Amino acid sequence: MVSRMFALGILLLLVFGAGYWSSSILFEPMLFLSGVLLAVTGFCGRLWCLSYIAGRKKRVLVTAGPYSLCRHPLYFFSLVGGIGLGLCTQTLSAAALIALGFAVYYPRAIRGEEAFLSDIFPDYEEYKKRVPLFVPRWSNFVEGDGMVSVCDFGREIVAAGGFLVFIGIFELLDALHSVGLLPTYFLIP
Repeated sequence: MVSRMFALGILLLLVFGAGYWSSSILFEPMLFLSGVLLAVTGFCGRLWCLSYIAGRKKRVLVTAGPYSLCRHPLYFFSLVGGIGLGLCTQTLSAAALIALGFAVYYPRAIRGEEAFLSDIFPDYEEYKKRVPLFVPRWSNFVEGDGMVSVCDFGREIVAAGGFLVFIGIFELLDALHSVGLLPTYFLIP
């Protein structure tokens, strides 16, 4: 719910404001391209994570695949994708707001999840000693089977796909500002 409200706030900001960099023939496309690459990386990373836990979350301690790199890869890839979406707005401010929002909200969520997992999985403490909290350690990679039920994974793909829809929405808003159908009350750096 917090993430959705935050996304709505950024969307409203973009409805009433336009990117400061729109007059830059080089910087604006670079922001957008970087954003698309990060958003797609975040989306694919989330799918990779979900292929390991969809339908098994809270029932099995998953320690292979992305969960061998860091304990919260879904959050990591959400941050990467979120910053990417912010850059797709062709502003630095949206990406910075998303990173700030993540830094404020998610540490609490991670602490709660850590406590929950420690309570229900006795081997979680050993896992915590081996695997970093948030930033992946690529040398830790352990391959796993990674496939869960197709129905569970299908539901997660639809949910994660909504993430990339925002790229099109941001481009539509930019076009509406460009042709004057949406007024621009302020510029967003």
